[in-house]
Amino acid sequence: MAALAARVSKRWAAAEGLGSNQKAVKYLGQDFKTLRQQCLDLGVLFKDPEFPACPSALGYKDLGPCSPQTQGIVWKRPPELCASPQFIAGGATRTDICQGSLGDCWLLAAIASLTLNEELLYRVVPRDQDFQQNYAGIFHFQFWQRGEWVDVVVDDRLPAKDGELLFLHSEEGSEFWSALLEKAYAKLNGSYEALTGGSTMEGFEDFTGGISEFFDLKKPPASLYQIVRKALRVGSLLACSIDVSSAAETEAITSQKLVKSHAYSVTGVEEVDFRGRPERLIRLRNPWGEVEWTGAWSDNAPEWNYIDPRQKEELDKKAEDGEFWMSFSDFLRQFSRLEICSPSPDSLSSEEVHKWGLVLFNGRWTRGCAAGGRQNFPGPGGWHPSQ
Repeated sequence: MAALAARVSKRWAAAEGLGSNQKAVKYLGQDFKTLRQQCLDLGVLFKDPEFPACPSALGYKDLGPCSPQTQGIVWKRPPELCASPQFIAGGATRTDICQGSLGDCWLLAAIASLTLNEELLYRVVPRDQDFQQNYAGIFHFQFWQRGEWVDVVVDDRLPAKDGELLFLHSEEGSEFWSALLEKAYAKLNGSYEALTGGSTMEGFEDFTGGISEFFDLKKPPASLYQIVRKALRVGSLLACSIDVSSAAETEAITSQKLVKSHAYSVTGVEEVDFRGRPERLIRLRNPWGEVEWTGAWSDNAPEWNYIDPRQKEELDKKAEDGEFWMSFSDFLRQFSRLEICSPSPDSLSSEEVHKWGLVLFNGRWTRGCAAGGRQNFPGPGGWHPSQ
C-alpha cells in the first residue's frame, strides 16, 4: 500500500510540473528562497547542515581526513578571499573556469561548453543570486537527475589553501559562480573527491537532460565536420579527448602540447581560404587555462600569415586563454573520441530542425515479475528471445 501511495504521489507531483525546469525538485528538501529569507531575517550567513564545511565534504581517500593533500585546507567565503567578490561579472565566460588540484577536467570541459549557450547556462545557474543584493551566504544550482530537474542549495564556504581556492576558480579570482557550481555538483555526488575522473558526457547530460552521441575519431563519418558545425549552431555541448594505452600515460603531454586522457571543450569551427584552397579549422579549450597545441594553426603559427588579415584578427579575437585553433585534419589525427550532447534528439547529420516531445515512464525491476537480467537467462523475471 505504501509503495502504491508513493507512486500515486509521484504521478500527482509530475502532473503539477514538479521536476520541470520551472518547478525543480528541492534536493534534500532544501528550499533556496525560504532558507535565504530565514538567514536575512536572523542576520546570519547560511551554513549548510547537509553538506558541512568539514573533511567529509572533501573526500574519503586521496582527499580523506588523514591525507597530506588536505592538510592546511581552510574553508573561506568569497568576501574573505577578495575585496569585491562577484557571482558573475560581465557574463559567464570560459576564462571563469580554471582547473585547480582536483582531477575533474571532464566536468570543467562540460562547464566551459555550457558558457557557449546562455539559455542552457542560466537554466543550470539561476540568475537570482549575487554577493550584493540579499546576500546571505547561500546559492543554488539546478541539475538533471533521473528524468527530472533538482535544485541544489549550498553555502559559499569554499576549500582554500594559502588564501587561494584549492579547486575550480576563475582566471582573475574575483568571480565565484563556477567554484560554487562545482561545490553544488560535489554535494550532489557526495564529496569533491567523487568528481575525480569521469565522463564529460555525464556532465553534459546532467546540465541539459539532453541526448548524447559518441564518435570514434579513428573511424569518423565523412560528414563529421558538418555534424560538429551544426551541433555548435544549435547549442549542443561538445568535448574531445585522447585515449591512453596505460594508466602511466594519463595526463602525459605530447611533443605538440596536447594532454592525453584529458577532456577538452570544442568551442568553434571555421573555414578559411588558405593559399587559394579552403581549410577547415576547429577551436578547442584546455580547462587548465594553459598548455596549448603548438602545431599548425596554433598561436603565432606561420599558417596565419596566408589568410585574409581581417579574418585572422577576427578568429584571434574569438580565442581566449587556454583556447587554440588546429586544422580539422590534425584534430582527427591527434584526438581519439568526440562527445556531443544535444538539447534535442534532432539528427545532427540532417540540416532540418525539428521540435520534439518527451514521454517519461516511471517503474522498477521486480524480482520474479518484471523483465531483467541477461538476455539468455531463462529463469523467472529473465528475458529471452522467445519473449
